[in-house]
Amino acid sequence: MSNTASSKPIRLGIVGLSTGGWAASAHVPALAHPSLSSTFTLTALQTSSETSAAAAKEALSKSWPSIDASEVMTYHGRDATDITNDPNVDVILVSVKAPDHKAILDKAVAAGKHVFSEYPPGKTLAESEQIRADVMRNGNIQFQVGLQATHSVLLRKVKKIIDYGKIGKIRSSTFIGNLPREPRYYQPEANDANLYSLDKTNGATLLTIPTAHKLSAFIYLLGPFATVSATGSRQYPTIDIYSAQDPTKFLRTIKSNALDHFTFTGSLKSGAHASITWKSGYKSTPGRKNLLWIIDGEEGSVTFEADDGNIMGTLDQKVSVNGKPVDEYMKDEGIEWVDDPALVVEEHEKGTFFESIRREWVEFGKSLRGGHGEFVSLDDAIEVQRVVDAVERSVELGGLGINLI
Repeated sequence: MSNTASSKPIRLGIVGLSTGGWAASAHVPALAHPSLSSTFTLTALQTSSETSAAAAKEALSKSWPSIDASEVMTYHGRDATDITNDPNVDVILVSVKAPDHKAILDKAVAAGKHVFSEYPPGKTLAESEQIRADVMRNGNIQFQVGLQATHSVLLRKVKKIIDYGKIGKIRSSTFIGNLPREPRYYQPEANDANLYSLDKTNGATLLTIPTAHKLSAFIYLLGPFATVSATGSRQYPTIDIYSAQDPTKFLRTIKSNALDHFTFTGSLKSGAHASITWKSGYKSTPGRKNLLWIIDGEEGSVTFEADDGNIMGTLDQKVSVNGKPVDEYMKDEGIEWVDDPALVVEEHEKGTFFESIRREWVEFGKSLRGGHGEFVSLDDAIEVQRVVDAVERSVELGGLGINLI
C-alpha cells in the first residue's frame, strides 16, 4: 500500500545514488533536512555496481538515517526492474545520465510509481512524448521533472512583480548566456567524465541541457513560445579532453560533432518578442557577464546578471527592477513576500541550488499528500523540449521559422 495517502513518510527509491553524483550531492542534502524527514524516507537505492551501492548505503546511514530504523534495500546494475517493483517504494527518483532516463522511467511508470526525473525525461522530444502517453494511460501517476531554476526565490519574486503588472505589458526579452570554459563541461575543453555529453546522439548537449534549463526559467516568467527561428555555429571544431581526476593532465583532442553557439528569436504566445543567444567555452575574464537577461515591459524592466551563468539562485547574481535591487524595489512598492513556512532553508543554503531543490521536494510532497504543490510537470518539461526541438530543426533548415502553436 502506498504511503502517499497516509501520514507516514513517503517511501523513496533513488536510481543513480552513487557517492559524489548529483543525487548524493544535491538531492540528499535537501531531503535529509529535518524539515522533510516526516515527509520522505529512503527505502531503496540503486547504483551501477554492488560495491558502490553498499558504499552509498553506508554513507547515508550517517547523513540520512531512516526515522524508523528500517532497512534500505540496495540494487545495482542497469536494469531497474527490481527497484521499480519494490512494494516499499512509492516514488522513484531518476538521477542518471540523460540517455538512460527513458528505460528506467518506462519501468517506473509501468509499475505505477510516482516519479521525479532529472531533465530531460527522454533524450528526445519523441521519447518524452511517449513517456507522457504511458503516464496518461496509467492515470494516477504524479511526475515532477528537475528544472530547478523555476524554484529560485529570486525568479519567483520577479514573477510576482510581473504578475502584479508593475512593469506593464511585456514587449520583449533578450537573454545572453555563456557556459564558462573553466568547469570543462563542453567545447572547447571538457573532462573525461563528461564525454557522453559531447556526443549529440546522447541528448545531453549544450543546447539540450544547460540551455534548456535556462529556457524553463524564461518560459516560467514570460510564457510559451509561438514561433522560433534559429541559427547555430561551431566555433570550436575540436575539444581538448582532460582527466577528471587530475585536471592538469591532458588526455587527447577529439572532433566536436555538436554546435556550440545558438541564437534564436521568436514570438511568445503573449505577443512579446524574444531573443536568446547561448554559447559555450568563453573564459571567465574580468568584466565578462556569463548571463545577462533583460525583460522589457511598457512601464519598466527587469535585469538579471550573473558571473557564473547560473539563474537557479546564486550568491553573485544580481537582479534589479527599474535599476533597484529586487528586494529594495518590492519594499518600496509595498509588495509583500512571505515564503512558504514549510520550506526551511539554513542561512548558508540561501541563494544556492540546495534552496531550489528543497523547494522542489516540499512542493512535490504537498501534491503527493493530496494538496496543491507547484512544481515542473512532465507537460512543462515537454514544452521546453518542444522549443529545443524547434531550434534544432530551424538550424538544420537554415533558419526557417518553426510554428509551435
